[in-house]
This record gives sequence, structure tokens and C-alpha cells, in this order.
Amino acid sequence: MTMTQLSHIRRKWLDEHQPYNMLHYSLFNYQVLDNIFYHKKSGKNNSETYNDVIIMFDTETSKESPNTTFYTYNKKVGVKQLKYNTVNNYVVAWTICLYAFDRPIVTLWGHRPSELVNCIDMITDNMKGKQTYLYAHNLQYDWTFTRLFFMKKWGTPVKQLNTKSHNPIAIEFNTGDKIITLKDSLCLAQRKLEKWAEDLDVPHKKAVGKWDYNKIRQQGEEFNADELQYIECDVLAGVECLDTLKRQLNKRIYSMPYTATGIPREEVKKLAKENNYRQRFLSMVLTYEQYRHMEKVYHGGYTHANRHYIGLNAPKVFDNYVVCFDFASSYPFVMLSEKYPIEKFTPLPDMSVDEILDDSENTAYTFDLILIKPRLLDDFTPMPALQHSKCIKEVDAIIDNGRILCAGYVKIALNETDLEVINNQYTWDYAICTNVEGAMKGYLPRWFTDYVFALFKAKTKLKTAGDPVAYALAKAKLNSLYGMLVQKSIRENIVEKYFSTSKHKSGEYVIEEEINPKTNAPYTPEELYEKYVNKFNSVLPYQWGVWVTSYAFRNLHCLGDCVDYEHGGQWLYSDTDSCYAINWDMNKVEEYNRKCIEKLNANGYGGVEHEGKVYYLGVAEFDGSYEEFITLGAKRYACRYSDDPRNKKDDWHKLKITVAGVPKKTGVKCLNNDISNFKKYTNFEGSITGKLTHTYLFNEDIFYDSNGNECGDSIDLTPCDYLLDDIEVPDWEEIFYDEIEVQTYEE
Repeated sequence: MTMTQLSHIRRKWLDEHQPYNMLHYSLFNYQVLDNIFYHKKSGKNNSETYNDVIIMFDTETSKESPNTTFYTYNKKVGVKQLKYNTVNNYVVAWTICLYAFDRPIVTLWGHRPSELVNCIDMITDNMKGKQTYLYAHNLQYDWTFTRLFFMKKWGTPVKQLNTKSHNPIAIEFNTGDKIITLKDSLCLAQRKLEKWAEDLDVPHKKAVGKWDYNKIRQQGEEFNADELQYIECDVLAGVECLDTLKRQLNKRIYSMPYTATGIPREEVKKLAKENNYRQRFLSMVLTYEQYRHMEKVYHGGYTHANRHYIGLNAPKVFDNYVVCFDFASSYPFVMLSEKYPIEKFTPLPDMSVDEILDDSENTAYTFDLILIKPRLLDDFTPMPALQHSKCIKEVDAIIDNGRILCAGYVKIALNETDLEVINNQYTWDYAICTNVEGAMKGYLPRWFTDYVFALFKAKTKLKTAGDPVAYALAKAKLNSLYGMLVQKSIRENIVEKYFSTSKHKSGEYVIEEEINPKTNAPYTPEELYEKYVNKFNSVLPYQWGVWVTSYAFRNLHCLGDCVDYEHGGQWLYSDTDSCYAINWDMNKVEEYNRKCIEKLNANGYGGVEHEGKVYYLGVAEFDGSYEEFITLGAKRYACRYSDDPRNKKDDWHKLKITVAGVPKKTGVKCLNNDISNFKKYTNFEGSITGKLTHTYLFNEDIFYDSNGNECGDSIDLTPCDYLLDDIEVPDWEEIFYDEIEVQTYEE
């Protein structure tokens, strides 16, 4: 009998004897799970078996009592802000859904966290495989509330993978008889469960609005039909999303990637292996010293506001509409269109700025740029390029929201592409490039660029093709490529402390040194880097990701140059791949786009034709027109859509905001539909925006409160006000009032 035939028989038996239902965990016949298949993992030296079932668990919590509030008054700004006292929280409901044989088997529920762990114990005891995988959507939350109960049952985890403090993405227990692995589906989906279920169009969606999070509950109280539906759909939609993704990736449950970036990473590794690229990687991999210097060269996206148009003193309404252009797939575009270092970097003598720029088309350079008295060419430069936080050293720098307007002395690590932008904006008394290294440039390998283009093509054609799963996956993979390129070669070993010690408290996350089993001593940074290089799956040079951001940075400033400054145009705001400006020179924008297409064609890539339209990577596209616009600095702006026919009619005259840390849809309510209220010291009240702050409450042991609720560790979520601030804008006339004297010059 084939596996397919056996699966059909078991599915039929389950349909007859165990139709899907939601049950209290005490009413379920766990022996039914004997039907779940178990398989041996692939690999010659792997004898472990796993249970072929998708499981998701979730918890719902309640506060012990309502948060009491108090006000703090900031005398300096004259603003009163509401604060909340923290209270204990505990689990009042939990659910587990099991999915196998192309259908949900059962959703089990209970009240107490100890019941959750006992239920998992009974589930795993009645399946024949050794390892079982359980997902939670946002594991850090569920783990905090249940960690003491898991450890009481199975001891401390044998493995835990943390991306940052309080953010585990995998936790593994091993009792000897069985292995239980908890994984975070949020890291894999990169979106809320509600959005994930909608994007993949699974049969069940999150039952939004059917659970009152403000209600004070006790463990053991009954739930109404809406509440039961809510806790059921949280896990039912989750297992359906996981099954859909697993099928699309053609994976087994044990081989599912941990994160969204892991999806394209595995495909890239496979392509590299097929093209024998490992040896090519080794021929250009950086030395440890070069890698550390390259980390200094790397920078993220460019976000900045024109200092002349910040705050209430700047106009909010302009003679012409403020129009935003942004790039189509900015990072994937430069992966296809630009040339990168494709050989080892070798040391070179000190060079001048002109010498490096003259050969920048053929050679990739890294170096330390030393400038004496650098300053902007004029006060009208809207977006200064010199980044203060990346400077190795500076003297007497005048700063515009993190960017240098002028200084007495600057030393900064750069490459030739960043230097091109800086050279166009600044002048100086003296400049020299030291610690110079160079490598020949060339296009990225064809197997990689073909993969990038295939993802863009799939994303473009699948958007309206009626296949939401394939579209969502193609989009996620395309968006994850950049993160894959700039992943650090040396990663911090973040460890959770399970119990209190003289140095650390229970639940604290610390960075620990990793022990080298050969020497029984901590790995040195150099050894950790060599460990990365020697991994057979290491195939993508870190420097490629560095040049991706530099090319995107240069392209952003090239687009900014398309503003018609001669006729009153102004570049008002930029954010990584978008420019907000008035009076665009559309001939220049079209010329910029033409050059983008030429660059793609030069490397053998064209557009993607879909439904009568041709789509190109990298071109500047209209993204909105606004009749009002105001900014207080990076990640702080508000604007009102105009009735420009290019805007969606539903958006006409609507106000929108972008403030880092404030939800857009609810935060805009705090302005009362008046953009003038977007000003320094505007208070975005948490009770309106829904912005919450996390307070972690860790305990030494399980305890019972005065109402008999079983409690462990918890997180208290309380509304959080956000006080809007602006940046200090330097006065250009004052910048050169005093002559700057350079105190030291050590190079």
C-alpha cells in the first residue's frame, strides 16, 4: 500500500470517527492521534523521527485589575501626559489546533497555563514520532506567560534561538523520550495573523472584535459564543496559513524555515550549489579585518527632511501640489543593474578623491576619507549626505538631524559610490583617502540575478492573477533578498536566563560568549568569522549588500536632482526610496527612468508585460499628490491628499501621518483633521492611538493570586502617549561666524 493510499484511508477514518470540532481539552480522545504519520528526517546521520502534523497554540490573558492612572506634567513644554501603573496579568484562555491529512483535526481549549502544558504532554504522548513542532504567532508573548509552566514540566530548554532580547524564534525541550520545539510563525509570516490569513485567503480568518481585551476575567469562567469563536479562529487560521505556506514551499514541517528571509536563502543556497559558486565565494571573501572595516562602510536607508521646511515657520500649503515619487523595487533593481566587487580586495596606496572617482566604474574601493574643513557647497543643498553617526572621528561638526553641514575635521569609512554623492555636495580645504583597498567590478552572477528578476516577474504577474498564495510568497521573497545580503557574518549570542543568579534576574536576556569546544574557551571574534566563512552554505559576500545600499543612496539623490530648482522647486523630504517635492522637472524624471531601463537592458533584463502594461524595476513612479505637507524631521511628517486624479478618489482631502512609533490610522485622529496641530509637543495619546508599552513582570516561581488564578511571568500592556518633537535647525549664518581651528590631525 502506498503512502497516498494509507493517507486516504486514515483521512476517511477520521472524517467518520473524529469530524473537526472545538472541544475542551478534557473531552478529547487523544488516542485518535495514533493515526498521525511519523517519518524519519532526511539525512544519512539523522535517525530522529518527527510527527507529521501542524500545531499552533495561543493564549489569551487578563489583567488582575484595571490599571490605575496618574498624570505627569512637563513644565518645560506645558504638556500633561497620562501614565499607567502596571498590574499582574495571567492566562485565562488557551487553544491548540492540530492539522493533518489536509484538514484540521481538532481545536482544544482550556483556562490555566498548567492545563496547556499537560495538554501538549498528552498530545505528544499519543503520537509515535519523537519530535513535535508547535507554532505560536508572536512567540515572545505566549512564551513569557507560560515559560515557568513549560520548565516545571520538562526542565530548561536545551536550545533557544533569539534574534534580540525578549524575541525568541525557536525554543526546544528534550525529555529524552520526546523533543518539543516551539517556533514563532510571526517571524515567518512577517505580518499580523489577520493580514496573513487575508493575504493567503485561507478558509478561516481571525475573528476580529469578538474578544474584549479590557474585560477583567478570572480563570475558569465561561465564554460566550463570540469569545469561543475568537480563540478558535486564532489557531485555526494559523494552521491553515502554515499548511498553505508549507505546500507552496514544498517543505516538511520539520524543514520549514525560521524566518521570511530563510525562504529565499534556502533557494539561493541551492542555486549556488548547482552553479558551483562556493569556490567563487571563497575567492572573494573578506578577511576578518576587511569585514570589520566593511561594517563601518555599510549604512542603511537615507531618511531626512529639508531643514528649511521644518516646523510651523515653514509653509504647509504650497503654490503647487507636493508630489511623491518612489522607486519600484529599489534594492532588487540595483542588484540587476549595477556592478559589484567580484574579487578579493587588495591594499592600495593613499589616493585622492579624484583618483578614486575617475576609476569608480571599473573598481570598487573602500577607504577612510579624511576631510579638513568640509562644508556644503551652499545653503540650498536640501539633503546633506555626510552621516555623523558613521564618522570614525569628527571635530566641531555642525549637525542637521544626523547629517553634517560643516566640520573642522572628519574621518569616515566610505566606498566610491557614497563618495560620488558627497563630492557633489561638499567642498573642503584638504582631502585624502587612506586605508584604501580595491577590487574589480562586475555584474552579480547570472544565477543570482536571474533569480531576482524571476521573483519580480512573478510578483508583477501574480498580483492580479487570482493566486494570492503565490503572489504573497513571491513578494515576501523579493523583499527579503536585501536582508539576506546584509546579514551579519558575526552574530551576537543572545541567551535567556531562566532562573535568577547573583548576576542576572530570571527572564533577563544577555549576550554571552560562545564556547569553542576545541579549546574550551570563548570564541574570539576572528574565530567566529572563520566559522562563518567555513560554513559550506556561506555563498553570498557581505560586501554586495553594502554596495546595494550605496547604489540606492546615490539613486535617491539622482532622483532628488530632478526637482526644478530654477523655478521654485524644493525637495522637502526623503525616505530610503521616495522623494516628496514641489515642482518636479518631469523631463528629468523621464530621463532618469530612461537611464534605469538602459541599465537593465545592458545586463540583459527588460520589463515585465502584464495586462497591457510594461513594468520595470527601479523607475520612479507617482506615489501621491498632496495639498498640504508639514515635517518636523525624519520619520515625522503629515500631509493631506489633493484631488489630483492620479490619487485614489477615496483618499482625496484625507489627512495622513507618519510618526515613528505611532500607528498611522489611529494617530491621525489626534490632529482633529487640522494639519496645523502637527507641531512640536503635540501629544499623541495612547488611549486614542492604541500605542502600547510593554512591561515585563518576572517571578521566581508559579503562584496563585487572591482570586485563585494560576500565575507565572507576564507582560502588562498599557497605553503609551507619544510627545512629538522636532529637530534643532542650525542657523546657516551662524555656522561660519567663528573660524574653526583643527586641534588634532593624527593621520
